[in-house]
Amino acid sequence: MISIALCTYNGEKFLREQLDSIALQTLLADELVVCDDCSTDNTLTILERFRERVSFPVHIHQNTRNLGTTRNFEKAIGLCSGDIIALCDQDDVWKPHKLERLAAVFKANPDAGYVFSNAELVDEHLRPLGQFLWGSIGFHGEIYNLFVQGEQFMCLTKKHFVTGATMAFRDFVGKRSRPYPDAGYWLHDGWIALVSSATGALGVPVNEPLTYYRQHPKQQIGTRSKHQSLLDMYRGLKANQHTLFVAWEKNCLQILELKSRSFPQNSTVLEQNLSYLREFETHFLNRRKILTSKNFSGLKLICKEILSGRYGRFSGTWRSVFRDIFL
Repeated sequence: MISIALCTYNGEKFLREQLDSIALQTLLADELVVCDDCSTDNTLTILERFRERVSFPVHIHQNTRNLGTTRNFEKAIGLCSGDIIALCDQDDVWKPHKLERLAAVFKANPDAGYVFSNAELVDEHLRPLGQFLWGSIGFHGEIYNLFVQGEQFMCLTKKHFVTGATMAFRDFVGKRSRPYPDAGYWLHDGWIALVSSATGALGVPVNEPLTYYRQHPKQQIGTRSKHQSLLDMYRGLKANQHTLFVAWEKNCLQILELKSRSFPQNSTVLEQNLSYLREFETHFLNRRKILTSKNFSGLKLICKEILSGRYGRFSGTWRSVFRDIFL
């Protein structure tokens, strides 16, 4: 049984096109669960009219207070009854075979916890932008190869690349992930993928664009250009040093929240990842000391983290070392 979890908020401009694409799937969902986050436009009217014209159940839930994206998706996922749950944004459009393709991948990979696909970037009028999602967020090359080779937890602690609009997962993964961390650096999709991969329910990437991923001025989450000169990068880091530190700290703390969760203990993958997490915590604590020091006392710790290899394992690239020394 396949459930679709759709969250809406003042989505009247694009919602009809997304709903039409759900109705035209070659494999229809068994239910659509919608949580509306206190819309003040015609979103609910559009949803109710859609419910009247489709053959599958459409469950519409109106929040009494605004929950925000992550909490609203957490609620919608909890209301789904399917053994596979596909996430859906209100402003995209699905290609007709999306659900059929994702269901086939789950069938071919019975041990998979979640599946996520590529997407085609389009403008607000659905005109192609000549780009694809994975390329725009850097999910290619070394990190892609490491992910498909099974180093998934490590990849997910370094970079967010599992996008909810392209994602489906098994029901037990959704249950295992809840409750989600407090709103902050993590969104629902990244957290679900992290917990799933950490506990051995690995993800399967599908390098096929199954969604038209709409880019428009009012969307909450999109893509952004990453092409910068070294000088521009330095200026940006210097101007946003505190903001970047706070975001990095939140990310680390929420990853470390995994240590407080209860998961099945018979997983070799989990034990390996918990060992990785302990090293991650050591690097986090040392790097936090570095980033909060006001003099040269952090240089010794910088050298220690370089020699241990933890910069490369946990902080990505030489840019992190550059930042810690010169900012």
